[in-house]
Amino acid sequence: MIITTLITAISSVTVALISAGFFRRWQDKNKEKKSRQQLMAQIQKDELIHFTLREIRRKYNSDRVYITQFHNGGSFYTNTPMQKASVTYERNSDGLERITDRFQNILVSNYTWILKETIANRMFYKDIDQQMTDLPSKSLLKAYSNYAHAMSPIYDDSKNLIATLSLSWVFSDIPEEWIIDDNFSSEFKESFYEDSNSLRNYLV
Repeated sequence: MIITTLITAISSVTVALISAGFFRRWQDKNKEKKSRQQLMAQIQKDELIHFTLREIRRKYNSDRVYITQFHNGGSFYTNTPMQKASVTYERNSDGLERITDRFQNILVSNYTWILKETIANRMFYKDIDQQMTDLPSKSLLKAYSNYAHAMSPIYDDSKNLIATLSLSWVFSDIPEEWIIDDNFSSEFKESFYEDSNSLRNYLV
C-alpha cells in the first residue's frame, strides 16, 4: 500500500514536472514566434515608409527627404521629462551626406523657432539665405548646403504633433510647377501636407 502510494506520488510529480517543462517550452516558442512576427511587421512598415519617401523625393525633385519623430529622452533633476527628437527615416540623392546619425536625441528646446514655423504651416523657404530671418535656423540648414527647405507637421488622431516631414534642396532644381512669385505655391503646400499626412498611420 505504501509502495503504491509512493509510486503514485512520484508519478504525479514526474508528470507535473514534464508538463511544466512542456509548458515553458511552449511559452518560449510562442514568445519567439510573436517576436518574429513583430519584427517582420516592423520591417514591412519600414519598407513602406522608405518607398513612400523615395516617391515623395522624386515628386518634388528634392535632394533629401526625412522624418523627424518626437520622443521622451529621460528626465531633468526636477523630474520634468526631456522632450527630444530624432531623425528616423531618410532618403537622399546619390553622394549626399546622411543626417540621420547626427540628429539623434536632440533637445526640442534647441529648435523652437523651426517647430513654431512648422506648426503654423510657414516652414517653406525657396531661398533660405534671402528669406529666412532666424539666424540659428538658417545656419543649421545651410550647414548641410541646403538652399531651399520645406517642412510639414504630422499629427496623430488626437491632433498631437508626433513627427515632421522635411524636404531639402542642395543641388537639384525645384520643379517650376511648384513655384509661383519666387516662392512655393499654395498647390505645393497642399500637396506636401497631404503627403505628410499619408505617413501618419505608419508612425502611430
